[in-house]
Amino acid sequence: MTFYNRRQFLTRSTLGFAGATMGLSMLAHAPARAANTGGYKALVGIMLKGGMDNNDTILPRDSASYDALKALRGGIFDSHNADDPTSSRYRENILPLNVQDGVRFNGRQFGVPRELAAVQEMFNTGDLAVVGNVGPLLDTVDRDAIEAQSALLPKRIFSHNDQQSTWMALGTEGTRRGWGGQFADAVIQSGGAPNPLYAAITATSPDVFLAGQRAQPFRIPKVGSRLRIDGAERKWHLGYSDDADAARAKLAAFMRRESFDHTNLFRRDAVKKSGVGIENQIAYSERANAATPLATEFPSTGLGRQLGGVAQAMSLRGELGTSRQVFYTAQGGYDTHDSQGGAISARHTELGDALAAFKAAMIELGTWDDVLVFTMSDFGRSMVGNGDGSDHGWGGHHFVAGGSVRGGHIYGDIPEVDLAHPQYTKERGRLIPTTSVEQHAAALGSWFGLDSGELNAIFPNLSRFDRSALGFV
Repeated sequence: MTFYNRRQFLTRSTLGFAGATMGLSMLAHAPARAANTGGYKALVGIMLKGGMDNNDTILPRDSASYDALKALRGGIFDSHNADDPTSSRYRENILPLNVQDGVRFNGRQFGVPRELAAVQEMFNTGDLAVVGNVGPLLDTVDRDAIEAQSALLPKRIFSHNDQQSTWMALGTEGTRRGWGGQFADAVIQSGGAPNPLYAAITATSPDVFLAGQRAQPFRIPKVGSRLRIDGAERKWHLGYSDDADAARAKLAAFMRRESFDHTNLFRRDAVKKSGVGIENQIAYSERANAATPLATEFPSTGLGRQLGGVAQAMSLRGELGTSRQVFYTAQGGYDTHDSQGGAISARHTELGDALAAFKAAMIELGTWDDVLVFTMSDFGRSMVGNGDGSDHGWGGHHFVAGGSVRGGHIYGDIPEVDLAHPQYTKERGRLIPTTSVEQHAAALGSWFGLDSGELNAIFPNLSRFDRSALGFV
């Protein structure tokens, strides 16, 4: 049996509202670190859950590559009705990406489906970059090393939960700290977050990405909604009489723990912690509701409303008292083993529309140059189709957007559509990453203000990779 003292119990408690219960006193005497926290900067992560199909997102536009991919993915192209001149996968309808360093691809051309028109517009105007073939790595690796069983490989490469965790926290499910949370830790320790409660903010589930040693995810409502204590606010729960109103008031006081006392110190402190969390959440929601609404309208989709909530939080950045913030959002539905044509097109539409609205909101707030939006996903997907769907892969292609991005470039690599290429596995043509998650994340962290020492402490394998290869900021 394991015994905890009172301090350990509070530290390890997994009660809800974890981020919302952070106190300020715990950080009052933290020593300064090297993170540069001048001005305002924000990172906004979008986790594309299920494994976004890189081969159906960054599409070939030159006829040779297009035909080669179509031959390997006939069922998927059929699910898009690609031979129909009105289809988004009809070659002439693929929206061109005007790649500024395109000469290195030896005549190959790239584009995106029309559902991602916002991505094309941002890429071609220099506000968005593509980072090609990113994935979890412990060291550089190719197919020969894998075949020779000499490669050092991440664990459970094709597992959804484990690879989401590895992208966000560099370890399989159960890893306790994410690199987003550790970025926020560095900011807090350097004094860049006078109110650390709002340094790490989630508009969705509290996944591991924002979990740090000191930073914890503070959950905000999506745009157009607010936090409610259902039993205490929704009248249909208890009725509409005067007695019901009195009962609701007592229930609200109880949930806020306004008059709770107990001789058991563990119980008293845990209950107090939960009550403070509810109070902090309600206080934020009331502050957001009282603020002047943004003129930008966000789509009423899940991701649209999450990014709307993020924009709303940024509009309050002065009141919230922080010069650095890490935000987390998520979109599901990318596990396209079948019926991929309809499924991924709907996901792309939601993603593109949400990104367009978010850029407009950032311009409205005057913060587009101070924000980096980036995508993550469990993994890419196999180049060889599986009927009208695709299988789990490894490496994938991702977006980084913002006013300070050196856009219009493809960083990293997009290998040729050729199963003989050494960056594809022999089985089903899965991309073997050429850019590690740690390289990618370190570039984001450097822009955010962390120095080399802080980045090396967060990313243990960083020294094995060429950090100069990613110059998107």
